[in-house]
Amino acid sequence: MAKSVVYNRTDTPIAGVEELTIPIGLVNFGADFRIRTNEPGEAVITNITSPIDRPEKYRFAMNEIRDVYRNTGIDTTLYSPSRRGASVLCQLTDVWTVVDSVDPSYEVALPIEGHIVLKLPANENITADMVKAFVGRLLSGLFETGTTSSGRIRTLLRGSLLPQDL
Repeated sequence: MAKSVVYNRTDTPIAGVEELTIPIGLVNFGADFRIRTNEPGEAVITNITSPIDRPEKYRFAMNEIRDVYRNTGIDTTLYSPSRRGASVLCQLTDVWTVVDSVDPSYEVALPIEGHIVLKLPANENITADMVKAFVGRLLSGLFETGTTSSGRIRTLLRGSLLPQDL
């Protein structure tokens, strides 16, 4: 018997929308970044083009998980023979600066941070492309149905948490 992964959902078509795209930043790790720390399970790289007091940094981490089923509510009869997995982190910290073209002495620093944590079972049926598609679906939560415009992010920042069509 050939095994396959079933996503357990149906995506209802969206009228007039065939595909969504999100622009991904053109980050040049080799040219612009250097290793700040590299320890077992965690690495931090820093952008050498950023000001010293306002660094842009990526943090990557991976931890092994003993029981990926913990706190999931999944019936124990449906557990895989192995409960092991991994937690993978990608974190970006940056500092944006507000300046005034009329008043050169005006300057305000704005720290910003984001991270994605993926918790996955160690299972041979899960591929990197499947995880990539999952990340895309995760990011869809930041947008309204059928769009990649910033409107939903604007409403999330104001505490309106539910998508407008719910």
